[in-house]
Amino acid sequence: MLSFFSFFPLLSNFFTGVITKDKSPWMIKPNFRKNWRIYLIAAFLPSTLIFFGAILYFLIFPNHLDLSGAKLVETYGKFGFPLNLPYTLDSIIKIGIVGIIISPFIIPVAIFALGEEIGWRGYLLPILMKLMNKKRAILLNGILWGLAHAPLIYLGFNYGLEYWGAPYTGIIMMILVCVVLDIWLSYVTIKSNSIIPASILHGSINVIGEWPALVAVSGINPLWGPGPTGIIGMAGLLIGVIILLYWKSK
Repeated sequence: MLSFFSFFPLLSNFFTGVITKDKSPWMIKPNFRKNWRIYLIAAFLPSTLIFFGAILYFLIFPNHLDLSGAKLVETYGKFGFPLNLPYTLDSIIKIGIVGIIISPFIIPVAIFALGEEIGWRGYLLPILMKLMNKKRAILLNGILWGLAHAPLIYLGFNYGLEYWGAPYTGIIMMILVCVVLDIWLSYVTIKSNSIIPASILHGSINVIGEWPALVAVSGINPLWGPGPTGIIGMAGLLIGVIILLYWKSK
């Protein structure tokens, strides 16, 4: 269901183009040669910031760290993940670093992300940028992207339903998360004039964003973390956005 949801923006883009006879390009040309630095940023920087957000969360709540590795083995054991690895703080950090390195190269995940990027950053964002200034367009795009996740959050995806104010606080948090992520995704899209870096970035955060929860005990409040969909877990991404906006304003 979640995989199919990722292709809704692609289908919406296609049918909207047919109905309105809009022949705007989908921005799928890679433009790699002139933008290889943007590709490096997309591939590794946001996922590294998610890693640091998870570290911050577990520094604040050290008793929330599960050193048994049970969830990691349950989730990835069938893909060859070592079952008898001694799960210590050191080994979990190393696993996180490996995750950062391999996450941009998991092609199926990037392809699913491409479905969303074609619609949100490839189609809607350029339209909004013609109607308003760039900052407002990116902000509105992020809000709308977050609202599009509302039905899934209402059904318990990402956060479950066992937290304060569920599911409405989860919907509000997801809107905030999507605004922050949209700034990163819009930045690499605009700089490269391509949605391919955004698809790589999106796929990377989809992979590495799941990992903090796999080393956390059960029953914690997902609105706080440890993943990037919680306020502490996304602290690295948020600080990065603030620095990015300050740097761009100079």
